[in-house]
Amino acid sequence: MKKWYKEPYFDKKIWILENFDKLNLNASEGMLLLLIDLCKSCKRPITYEYLTTKLHMDSKQIDKLIASLVAKHYLKLTTNAKGLVFDIESIFEFDPEKYEISANKDLFDTTEEVFGRPLSSTELQKMNDLIEEYGQSRFIEALRISEAQRKIKMAYIEGVLRNEKL
Repeated sequence: MKKWYKEPYFDKKIWILENFDKLNLNASEGMLLLLIDLCKSCKRPITYEYLTTKLHMDSKQIDKLIASLVAKHYLKLTTNAKGLVFDIESIFEFDPEKYEISANKDLFDTTEEVFGRPLSSTELQKMNDLIEEYGQSRFIEALRISEAQRKIKMAYIEGVLRNEKL
């Protein structure tokens, strides 16, 4: 079955721009994602020379951007016979609308929605501890990563928070 974001009518650039704030991207990360998508749609090779020229950055800055996007699970790097392969499809695997937290919908409700069930008392306590230790915005980012990886467990969220710099 074909993924919804692989349909010919789906415009990845518009989706990235529309969800830019919900994806917690800075301007440089967003531009890098858009350039990768542009190269893929035009069947143009993605090289450091191209990226440094377009983004007016040196290769160390490009490396930091790539590392940040990999840590957020928005970019996967692999290699093939032709060289490095940039894959941004995982960014489309979750619905950013689930993470829009408004005044009338708190973080606990959002987390339960992502888990697809009410949280146990142990999970609620762990969630409270994680929010207290790492902050709400970092918890939300870890929750996004958890869903994108389809590992929706409080232990996985905790691991993301402990092991990654969000």
